[in-house]
Amino acid sequence: MRKKLFLLFKTLLLLIIFIWIIKSVNIHATLSLLRKTNLLFFFTALIIHNSSNIFLTIKWQRLAVPLGIKSTFLDLLKLNYISVFYSIFVPGQASGELIKGIKLAKKENSQEKVWIPILIDKITNTFIVLLIGLIAVLSDDVFRKHSNLVFVISFVTASLGLLTFTLFTEHTSHLINYIMDKILKLIQSFKINITPLKDLSLSYHKNYKNHTGLMLETLLWSLFVKIPHIFAFYFLAKSLGLNLNLIVSAWLFAIVSIASLLPISFSGLGVREGVVILLLSKIGVDNSSALSLSMLIFTIGILTGLIGGVIEIISGFQLKTKPQNE
Repeated sequence: MRKKLFLLFKTLLLLIIFIWIIKSVNIHATLSLLRKTNLLFFFTALIIHNSSNIFLTIKWQRLAVPLGIKSTFLDLLKLNYISVFYSIFVPGQASGELIKGIKLAKKENSQEKVWIPILIDKITNTFIVLLIGLIAVLSDDVFRKHSNLVFVISFVTASLGLLTFTLFTEHTSHLINYIMDKILKLIQSFKINITPLKDLSLSYHKNYKNHTGLMLETLLWSLFVKIPHIFAFYFLAKSLGLNLNLIVSAWLFAIVSIASLLPISFSGLGVREGVVILLLSKIGVDNSSALSLSMLIFTIGILTGLIGGVIEIISGFQLKTKPQNE
């Protein structure tokens, strides 16, 4: 019953968002602006956006060392692209990470140790996104005047920062067990069988206790993972003739990233557009231009996801043909 009510709520909310967008935007102006997109700036943004996966793979390699994960850089890079594919084309933002975890677990012949890097990766990445957003908002003449917004972002960033810095300490065991307990209770409330998850051991987190310096290194790589997205936003705006500076691009990226995590729609579609329109209207960008930018952000995500889809198809083909070749 709860699942049906939640689905109904999401559908109604999404319908309201789309109706509001359609009424707020001149669709013809949006399409006209998209047709005039500067392709040089667009493909520059696409290349920069994809460079993020290189840094993410390096981060994963560093997190894999204490656990003895033997997958190569190329293996992890492929998995990261495949993860993007499933995150975009399968409902639910966590679907990509879930698929990546399952595939890596199969490759490493371990159902437990691969989930610890995933947890650390998601928490550190989210913390860095919030930190970027906080710094950008405080640096912006318009948004730093909104004390409520600054307070909320500051509070959430500080809270997640505290959580992040406990990941490699002796308190990690209690923290992870607490988080897992809450997640299992939430899943169980939707009448989903959690027996397989109850048997999942997270003891591999102990391997990080002697790698305290890895915490700061992980945060540094998380920063390198997210910075390309800011520049991608900047060049996408330039491709439409919008003069958004890097500070605006930074807080826009941060807020859109957090909003897109809401499990409301396919790949954040609708939610992202609504957020971009609302935010950019505060600095004088018209709704049609804002929607055009949001659609380019969506397009660049789709293209990156398609790379993962091609890798997934080729990998599946190789797995099927390999026994025949042997």
